Amino acid sequence: MTSTKENPLGAAGLGNTSISNRSNYTKKFPPYGKQLDELRRNGLIPARRVIVTTDWNIGKLFPRIILPSDVPVTNIRFNYLTGLHVQIVHYDQDLHILEDLITEILSIRPASLSTFNMSAVKVGLPASKLVFSKSIMEKAA
Repeated sequence: MTSTKENPLGAAGLGNTSISNRSNYTKKFPPYGKQLDELRRNGLIPARRVIVTTDWNIGKLFPRIILPSDVPVTNIRFNYLTGLHVQIVHYDQDLHILEDLITEILSIRPASLSTFNMSAVKVGLPASKLVFSKSIMEKAA
């Protein structure tokens, strides 16, 4: 984790307790989400991208969150990922949640969002896809 002098949560409107943000508090933290949220509230940010996955064996060397299979992604808190580089690492069996997951994460404005399909790698197909990059969008504007 690296420190930041700015409060990234406040700058992103996450420190605000307005009615629109209160709905986020009815959502659940995924495994490791609460720890990332706490670090962000203390002004720290991960030095590496954050891995979002359904597989406990993926991303052990990275900051990560694990999506529980029994909770819809629309009921999971992602606000602590605002302004961070995020990579969704998934298998073909996870494709049914991928669209909603991308939508949820994009809604909190990450610095970048990419996906990586582990099933595609296993059969030699392209696996990585850049979904969004704030820096690329700013250059295009």
